Amino acid sequence: MRIGKRAVVGLLSASLLFPVPALAIQSRAVKATKHVKTKAAGSATEIIQSQYQDRLNYISFSRSVRAEFRGGGPALQASVNRYLRNVLLELRRSWRIETRTGIASPFGFPDV
Repeated sequence: MRIGKRAVVGLLSASLLFPVPALAIQSRAVKATKHVKTKAAGSATEIIQSQYQDRLNYISFSRSVRAEFRGGGPALQASVNRYLRNVLLELRRSWRIETRTGIASPFGFPDV
């Protein structure tokens, strides 16, 4: 199989064009990674301390709820466990928002 001069020149010139778009894409990717998101307010230690305090409050809250409904049947215990699980999920959702925004706020536990 014989390859002509035009085919070789075409292949060489096409290969020279490939690095240009790759460099352009690479430079755009570098520019995009240079943008840094800043936190709105507060520091990481404030958020950690707030979450630690919320965790302690959740433990005392769950102990009081379980103590109040102790002695019930298995259906009542399952309901209490599910209720506490939902409260914990809301607390974790609140922590995600705090971490994302950088603003520490206390979690309001529901009244029993």
